[in-house]
Amino acid sequence: MSYALQPIWNIAHICHKHGIENVIISPGSRSAPLTLSFVRHKNLNCKVVADERSAAFIALGIAQQTNKPVVLICTSGSAAYNYAPAIAEAYFGQIPLLVFTADRPPEWIDQFDGQTIRQTNIYGKHVKESYTLPVDLSHQDAVWHVERTISEAINLSKTYPFAPVHINAPFREPFYPPVESQEEQKEEDINNFYENQIKYDIDVKIIEQIHSRPKIRTQHWEDLLDVWNRTEKKLIVGGQMRYNERLITALNGLEVTVVADVISNLHTVKNSIQHQDVFLMNRESLEELRPELLITFGKSVISKNLKKFLREYPAIEHWHIQPAGIAADTFQSLTKVIPLNPSYFFRKVLEKQTTFAESYRQSFFVDNWRGTDAEITKLNANFFEEQPFSEFEAVKMLMDIVPEHSNIHLANSMSVRYANYFNTGKKIEFFSNRGTSGIDGSTSTAIGHALADEEILNVLLTGDVAFFYDRNAFWNNYLPKNLIVILLNNQGGGIFKMLPDCAKQPESDEFFVIKQPLNAGKLSKEFELEYTFCENKSKIEFQEALGKLELDVEKRSQTSIIEVKTSIEINTKVFQDYKKAVKFLEVD
Repeated sequence: MSYALQPIWNIAHICHKHGIENVIISPGSRSAPLTLSFVRHKNLNCKVVADERSAAFIALGIAQQTNKPVVLICTSGSAAYNYAPAIAEAYFGQIPLLVFTADRPPEWIDQFDGQTIRQTNIYGKHVKESYTLPVDLSHQDAVWHVERTISEAINLSKTYPFAPVHINAPFREPFYPPVESQEEQKEEDINNFYENQIKYDIDVKIIEQIHSRPKIRTQHWEDLLDVWNRTEKKLIVGGQMRYNERLITALNGLEVTVVADVISNLHTVKNSIQHQDVFLMNRESLEELRPELLITFGKSVISKNLKKFLREYPAIEHWHIQPAGIAADTFQSLTKVIPLNPSYFFRKVLEKQTTFAESYRQSFFVDNWRGTDAEITKLNANFFEEQPFSEFEAVKMLMDIVPEHSNIHLANSMSVRYANYFNTGKKIEFFSNRGTSGIDGSTSTAIGHALADEEILNVLLTGDVAFFYDRNAFWNNYLPKNLIVILLNNQGGGIFKMLPDCAKQPESDEFFVIKQPLNAGKLSKEFELEYTFCENKSKIEFQEALGKLELDVEKRSQTSIIEVKTSIEINTKVFQDYKKAVKFLEVD
């Protein structure tokens, strides 16, 4: 092939050889060399999404579901900046992305040329590394540079902690390979080029990185086990992470108190504590819950009350377990970082721990945590019987009907907080964009998950502000049939009414709540979605809508939206009553 940018075509095959399968492209002319190299590779699954912000969150969802890097491609200029929210989320959420941004050659930066901005290191410290490919590709060393850089970037994205890596690619014209006709190019030139490459690996250099399992010295193990065996008040807190059957099995064998935020996906651990955010909000006597040894793993924790408690009542020792890297001291009590996989650590502890009869002190500690959690379970079972229908109850109803082996996606603000008050014992995996905890991209992320595995049912719980903020999530040609959206529409940011100091401000409605009149009816019609609207007069309408939902993925035919209209005032009153009921339990 006689084409000045031919080395760029090798990039797609390098990505394929590294195990990358999915590519999300936003259209543009400057990025044409990259776009053509990927879409014409028959072993890569390429999709085009016009809105770069949505495209990046869709890629994030695919990467999170598959646990593999996903390629993003966009043109130069502001297109690259529209990736930024998802890249920041992926960085703090430890999700691998390979981000290609096309660019003008360096001599044209700051020369008032069209679609030209300063793209070098555009994402700052929110990517693991930012590379710039050479403009002149005529020398063999430049080809080696490109191939080496792509391998290095992919390996870096897959090294713990996973993260996005940026590759800026400046191109001069021509952007398109010269041919007499597109048909000749497609049939003869391109197919033969890739068939030969795939068969013979012609001129394609990759660098494969071998990953090893982290280990610690025998003496360190003995020291850790000594502390474990002589400590009576042990508390395990999991941060956000994927559902891990081996980890759960090990924790079940240990019979230790495990605190399970909904996004920790530890809710199937036997006797796990699932309502800590509830009973810690008003509890007056907390000293009896203070651990002597706190062991943490995973990323962020939703529960503000749990964080406050562990900071005010710090453990004597706090161990954080992660395979590598610098650990966050979220609870301000960190004393040891243990460089191991959590499942491996707890399996080893299970093998080596000393068996001894529980003392009264240990039993009292465990009973306090589990007993208080059980009281909240009872409260949740009966609380809504005397309450008007609210979005709070709608969340409970939803979690009761979602089948096992489904994904539930929780938008930020009240959706994820409500879910954390109920949790579940079912084998359901929970996801939420808690890396940056923004409302942008929740719907696009859920769509990415659904596209990544069409056999899994994905249910998105979202509020109206988050939903309409990301309405372009539906502006693509790949809307999945295995996605159900439950839209809680209180016509504004209801969370600000639940913050007492904010709610009292005269500007609250206009500048914080941002009351809005929209519903999803027109959007659903525009994008040909199955749509059901439920009024807020009683829960019967919502019950009927849930009952009619097809939860068998094989029988579903399109994306569904159930919109539940609720009242901010009623929602606020019900939530306030709930907190009073919790307070009453403490007094009683």
